[in-house]
Amino acid sequence: MSLGRLLRATTELALRLDRLRPGVLDGPSPDAALGGRVGGEPRPDPRDLVAGADRLRRDLAAVGAGDAAARHLDAQLVALRCGARLAAGERLGYLDEVRDRFGVVPRRTHPDVHREAHRRLGHLLPGRGPLAARMRAYREADVIPVERRPAAVHALTAELRARTRDELGLPAGEQADVELVEGRPWTALTRYRGRHRSSVLLDAGSPLRAGRLLGLLAHEIYPGHHTQSCRADAVAVRHPVLGLRLVHSPQALIAEGAAEAAPWVLPGPGWGAVAQRVLAGVGVRLDGELAERIELATTALGRVRQDAALLRHVDGADPDTVVDHLSRWLLVPDGQARRILEFLDHPQWRSYPVTYAEGAPLVRNWVERFAAGPLAGLRLLLDTPVLPEDLSDGAGAVTEGVGEPFPGSVPDRPGDAPQLRTLQ
Repeated sequence: MSLGRLLRATTELALRLDRLRPGVLDGPSPDAALGGRVGGEPRPDPRDLVAGADRLRRDLAAVGAGDAAARHLDAQLVALRCGARLAAGERLGYLDEVRDRFGVVPRRTHPDVHREAHRRLGHLLPGRGPLAARMRAYREADVIPVERRPAAVHALTAELRARTRDELGLPAGEQADVELVEGRPWTALTRYRGRHRSSVLLDAGSPLRAGRLLGLLAHEIYPGHHTQSCRADAVAVRHPVLGLRLVHSPQALIAEGAAEAAPWVLPGPGWGAVAQRVLAGVGVRLDGELAERIELATTALGRVRQDAALLRHVDGADPDTVVDHLSRWLLVPDGQARRILEFLDHPQWRSYPVTYAEGAPLVRNWVERFAAGPLAGLRLLLDTPVLPEDLSDGAGAVTEGVGEPFPGSVPDRPGDAPQLRTLQ
């Protein structure tokens, strides 16, 4: 069986699993006709999907293709097999689930790493007194007034879109719609609809902060998830395996890591000054330099949620113990810590924190060491089948296609405006 036929069979398997557990695919089916046919079938038995994944992996091994595309497809099959086992009611150990879905083993963080982050924040945060109270006061003062949020989102998105278009390239007609939603277990989520269009959902229960907004929009839209999906569509002719995007897979860990690294690559260091300038134009005050320094210090706390997940699902800690851990190290009130715990306990999302905790430092360290520069490194990660293990061996592990322009990129004509429908 050829690699192309194996990819089609893997897509079929993913569509069948999505019938049992909606949300398997990150975006629409790469094969609409196949999606329609699978949608008309009887609901599958998840045990048949486990057997199907095993069979496809054997067929893939028989092909003998050890290149990046075959390794990428095999990792997708391992992740799908894990999802099918969960759908069949199997009780998987947490570490096994994380490894099979995302291709890494989560590591615990020594408390001294968190203590050092708190020490740095203590020097940066204004005021005196307990660190948690000072952080709470800083965050509350940083919240954007409701009436200014649409303008702030539009202005920063337009700035990031222009920079992404100029530095990475964007396809003609791409569009991102931003909406507020209620009662979600996450702060923001991007849903790719195909044809270079995405819906970006922001949870209304999470206050939008001036010092965090540029990073949030860079993560979700430019040059984050929306841009990732647009580029995956465009390069699918050269790398067909990138057309099948799974929410739970090693590819997702790379995607989240790249999205977390996005503002540190584009605009790059000094993004705080960019945010300050743009937000001033819509009447929102921000000390951009301080915001950037605080965000940099808090990146060292990026593993706190993963440590909490390990406490909960490996050590068997009770909810109050996990909430205390989250509240102490993330410097958040108990109510917010319990909201994070809901995400960690959600059956569909409990293993997902690894994508941030392991993916973010993995990608950021790799692009910072990339010989052709961080922007070229980010471009390569967007356009090439890459696994986490490829980034752990050094900056030279992945080199194909460095510096290639965005396929089909069309620069905006003078006077063109960003295609946005911002918060209402």
